[in-house]
Formats: sequence, structure tokens, C-alpha cells
Amino acid sequence: MPKIGKIVVIIGPMFAGKTTRLLKEIQKARKGSRKAVLFKSGIDNRYGESEVVTHDGARLPAMVLPDGERCISVLRKAAKEYDIIGIDEGQFWDNTDGLVEELNRLASNSKSIYISMLNSKAVYIPMLNRKLKGELFDIGYELLACADHIYTLRSKCWKCGRKASFTQRITPWPKSNNMADFVGGAKDYQPICSTCLSKIDNPGL
Repeated sequence: MPKIGKIVVIIGPMFAGKTTRLLKEIQKARKGSRKAVLFKSGIDNRYGESEVVTHDGARLPAMVLPDGERCISVLRKAAKEYDIIGIDEGQFWDNTDGLVEELNRLASNSKSIYISMLNSKAVYIPMLNRKLKGELFDIGYELLACADHIYTLRSKCWKCGRKASFTQRITPWPKSNNMADFVGGAKDYQPICSTCLSKIDNPGL
């Protein structure tokens, strides 16, 4: 019986356990004797350049997947050797044309793709007077439309402790459009629930 490929998307706000879930899927595949490769963005060097590391310290070796034109060729080369392809922080390839089409092609050729990513762009801190609640990354629209499985994770609101589905930037927003400037951790971003988010614009609530 031929192997069946699939696209699995793991989404949620920051600190929801997306990368942890991704690493578990890769480890499970390897225990089942399937060859798996894990990719990360070269932009995300918070914990090093050759590993994917969760916020609580779990880690696995990873290769850098470039953006732009080289992204597709690297994936095609990997697909010749591996059955499972994992990609962490998918939003970093938001402007890579043809990526989702290539992932679809690989899935149709019996490859299983696991990709973790933020469910939406972070809201700005109040004094910047702008917010992006509910706005997906462009790649998010494409991936969710073609995913075979979607795991939606939630975190804990940094203000009230309830379940959180959004991410708030709590340090000054970068003035440039360089994606590297948006990389950050707990000192820059925190998960926030819809109730606390509504109070940002309506303090009287």
C-alpha cells in the first residue's frame, strides 16, 4: 500500500507549545523508522543557528531553510532523502512565492509536512495606537486552506491568566521592515486573551 502524504499545520500564539508539538512529531516519526528532517529560518537565531529550541529548552538539530528562490530547491533536494519535513516558525517565509505550492506537490508525492507558525500577527503596544488583531500572515491563509490537519493551540494570558489566542508586543515596535527585528522572546511578546485585548482600546470595559 503506498504511503500517503499530508500537510499538518500547528498554529497558535507565542508560548502555546507549537514548537514543542512539532519536535514531538519529528521524534515520533524517527522512532517509527521514517527519515525526518527539521528546518528553521536563518532569521531566528535566538537559541543558535543549528538547532530548533523550545522556550523550555527542548531541542533538535535543524537545517536552515532559506527564503526566496533557494527555498524551493532546498526542499526538493531534502525530499529525495527524507519522508517527513518539519518547518518551525512558518511565518518567516511569508513572502516566499511558490512555497505552499511546493509543499502541496511534496504532499501529493507521499511526503508528510509539519509546519508550526503563529496564528496571527502580534498586536502593537497601546501607545503606538495601532493593532493587527486577527490578521493572518499571507502564508497562513494559503497553508490553512490546503492543510490536511490543523492543530490550534492556546496559551495563558499574561494579564488575567485565561486562555489566550493572540500575541501582544510589549516592547517598542521595530521601525524597520526587516523580519529579524521582529524576532523576540518573553521580554518582547506575551500571549493575551480577547477580553484583555479589547480593554486596550476600551479601558473602561
